[in-house]
Amino acid sequence: MKNIFIFIFILIIYLSYTQVIGDTKKPDNEIFLNDEEYYKTGVEHYDGGDFKKSFIVFFNLSEKGNKDAIYNLSNMYFEGIGTIQDFRKSLKYTWLCSLNGNKKCLKKIKLIKQKLEEEEFVKVSTEIPKLLENDFVDNNNTISAFKLGYWYEKISPEIDFEKSYLWYSVSVSAGVYKAMKMRDRVSKLIEKKKILEIQKEANDIFTKNKYFNSRKGPEE
Repeated sequence: MKNIFIFIFILIIYLSYTQVIGDTKKPDNEIFLNDEEYYKTGVEHYDGGDFKKSFIVFFNLSEKGNKDAIYNLSNMYFEGIGTIQDFRKSLKYTWLCSLNGNKKCLKKIKLIKQKLEEEEFVKVSTEIPKLLENDFVDNNNTISAFKLGYWYEKISPEIDFEKSYLWYSVSVSAGVYKAMKMRDRVSKLIEKKKILEIQKEANDIFTKNKYFNSRKGPEE
């Protein structure tokens, strides 16, 4: 009799476990979607009013650098659609969106700034170069080095031409040749002696990434 109770107990646990697994399993028609198809499901969820599902799709794609998903997140966080309204996160994604060349996001930064204290605004800005540097180092993403140059030259609340020159130099060495004119433009705003120091630092960064980072970066 005791063995029967033990068997029933184990059976109940097993059935409960398989039920949980079944509930969280991704539908078969979504398992093999590429990023473009997956993005379309996010748009369909949004158009159908299922904002939570669309937010999840766009968030997942934003982690892979999808430009449209990043733009959508900047708006969804600002309006509180599919997620809790969060001006800090909206600002973060709006800045990332701006670095992708989206002019709407550049204009929107002023609007979001009005929603935050100056100290908080600057604090969020420090997250952007960290994200870009990590992407460059961890994923060998040379475009992130270019974005760092542009960030420090044009977008950051605290413009820094020396850091801009540094990262433009790294990106040019890594093959992003469109940064060459920008690098030379910024160099005119820096003392000659300082440029030599920055060039050495840029060479150290580039050399370390080239010989000690085996991951291949995304194609431009």
